[in-house]
Parts: sequence; structure tokens; C-alpha cells
Amino acid sequence: MIALSPEIKALLLENSIHREIIIRFPNAADGEIKEIGSGNIIADSFELTQSICDENEFVLGGCIAGQLTIQVIGIEQALNNKRINVFLRQTYGTGELYPSDDLYPSDSLYPGLRTASIEVPIFSGTIDSSLRQKNRSVKEIIAYDDIYMMSQTNCSAWLLGYIEHTSKFTLRNLIYAALENLEINTGIKVSLNNFLGFNDDKVLSITLSVAESVINKNTTFVDLLKAYCELNACFGIIDPNGNFQFIRLYQQISSAKTSKKAVDEIIPSYADLTFEEYVTRPINRIRFTYNKNKDFDYGHSQTRQSWYISDNLITKCCTDVGAIVTAFNDNKGNNYIFSDLYSYRPFTADVFARWWIEPGDKIQIKTGYNDTEIVESFVFARTIKGINGLRVSLKAQGTEFLGKDEFESE
Repeated sequence: MIALSPEIKALLLENSIHREIIIRFPNAADGEIKEIGSGNIIADSFELTQSICDENEFVLGGCIAGQLTIQVIGIEQALNNKRINVFLRQTYGTGELYPSDDLYPSDSLYPGLRTASIEVPIFSGTIDSSLRQKNRSVKEIIAYDDIYMMSQTNCSAWLLGYIEHTSKFTLRNLIYAALENLEINTGIKVSLNNFLGFNDDKVLSITLSVAESVINKNTTFVDLLKAYCELNACFGIIDPNGNFQFIRLYQQISSAKTSKKAVDEIIPSYADLTFEEYVTRPINRIRFTYNKNKDFDYGHSQTRQSWYISDNLITKCCTDVGAIVTAFNDNKGNNYIFSDLYSYRPFTADVFARWWIEPGDKIQIKTGYNDTEIVESFVFARTIKGINGLRVSLKAQGTEFLGKDEFESE
């Protein structure tokens, strides 16, 4: 969630005066356009979509490119492949308008309603296309963040070469080497910073022969990064400043204990809301494929089971995944997938102008109904449309029980 104080959020919602989008070109050379402001932007054309999970069922590891679409007018310069930083500036009223502190005339002077503004980054990426529209003075810009470029960059030859020439390596060694190679070949810099996944120190039992049967010519760096994120129960996303971030949907209380994520924002009203009658059931069994097509099952049984079933690229290359899969719950207080850690209510909602909510946030919506008073859920996808008539759509898909029906009787 974009960091704003509750006081500022209230003013942005209740006393909004004006919003505008500013597109800046951080690498602009002399003589090139450095900024596109509201005077050259068709306001209602603005749309920004970001997601960490777009599957019908809940899946860990999502690394999904964010997309921005906007129409500009009167811009003659070529825009394709230009790096952009996009900002939202909102002007709002502050202070109260009172003629006096009582009902009678007064000699005191009051400043009345004043204005203030806030400007925050909301997107960073590269323009993929800027096609002229039927009105030839209008160009429609479509831009993606850096995950898109990762998804277009093949890593099969590099990955097989790394496996062939590295005798022993951990999950973290593998991803560090992959990201270093990604930066050399594309210029995209992804830093793990202080992130340390619970499976990072596991030595991978990967053999070249198995890897060759799994990795194909279409394998990309995003495929590898998604597999890494899934094995550490997280997601990858590019933040508004253009930095890669790992998102967890749980709280790390200590090095030996996790708990359910706290609610980030309570939403008292909405423009539209639909939700399922159920909350997704706790996960009690997990299945990871290894050694190309063998299955490793882990968990505990109940009357009806909710299976998390993975087709992880990295584990499929391994001849043994016992230490990796059992690390999802080591029975010593560490739990990264089981029980109701990820239980949520699937929903879609249009909420009023809350552009600071981001994928990965946990929200609570007051429905106004007696039978289901609140919807508590994660935000898996967020779309912002318009500027002054700004709408924010939030979404989380899901099924009551994870996994295929044939596993229910096992």
C-alpha cells in the first residue's frame, strides 16, 4: 500500500479538488520531451492494471507485468521504447470555512478553505507502443513495467549452462546468478535487498539430464523467477518507483513464527460489490512435481481436502524435493501455506478513489448486508481508470476448495 497517513487519506477522499497525471521521461536527452502534463493528456483514457495472481485458483509466485494505457494529444516526438515514470498529483482542500466561532459577528479573521497537494509515483516502465488514433493528433501509449521484458527474455540456454557447470548450488545461488545474467543482457536490475526466503539455503539436487527434459526453448526469466517466488511463498511485483519487490500475504512475527496478515484498510462504502458466499478453505495438502513428472505430497488429511498443486519449474528439475516441500511447514512454528493462512473471500469491487491500495494488500469492505456484514480479502488485482472521475477496481478470484476433484478421496 502506498504510505499515506489516515488524515491525508480522509482529505483526499472527502475534500478532493483536482487530480492530474504527469508522465516524466527520466532518460530524456537534450531537445527531447521531458514531461507530459495534464494539458496534453486525455483524462478519461488513463488506465493502470497491476496483479499478483490472475488465475481462477489461488497460486503463489505470480510475477505479472503491470500495464498502463493513456492517450496523449499534440505530442509529435517518437515515444516507443522510452522509459517513463508516472505520477499522480491530487489537490485537496484543507482547513474549515467558518465565518466565526459562534453565531454572532466577530472581529476575528479566519483563513477559510486552503488547498494543498500531494504527488506520488504510481508506475514506472517502458513505452511499448504509441499508435496514432483516428484523430491523428492523438496517440495511445501502452507501457509495461520491467516484468514484461523479463517475460520476453529467454533463459533456457543460460540456465542449462549454469546447471552443467555448477556442481552444487542453493536456491538463492541460482536466482542471484540468473538476475546477474538478466542485468547484463537487458539492463534490468533486480535486487533481493534484505529478502531471505525460507527455502533460499536449500541445496538443489538438479541433474543436467532431468533439467534438459524439463527446460524448453521458450523458458524465460519470468518462469524462473515465478518458480523461485513460489518456493518461498511470495509474489514478485515492480513497485511505483521501478524497483522489484517481493510480496508476502502473511506476517513474519519472528524467525520461527508466522501469522495471518493484518487488514491494511477498512473500506466503509463502495460503488459496486460482488462476492462469493464462501471463504476459501484452509490448505491441508500440497503437491509439488519433481524429477520431471513424479509427485511429492505433504500435509495432513481431513474429511475433504484442499490441495495446493504446483507445476514448479525448479522442482521439476530436481531429483529430490523433500527438504524444500516440507519447509512449507516444519512443525516447529514455521508455516507458510497450511491452515487458514490464505483463507479469503473471492470478490470484485469498485471503491471510491482509493488509488493507494495495491496488489498484495488485505482489505475489509463493509457490505451493508446483515447476512454477510464484511468482505475480508486480499487484493490480487487492481485497476485504476480515469483521473478526475477516478475509479478503482479491486479483485480476488478463487475457489472454495483448491485442487482437482480426484484428490478428494485420497
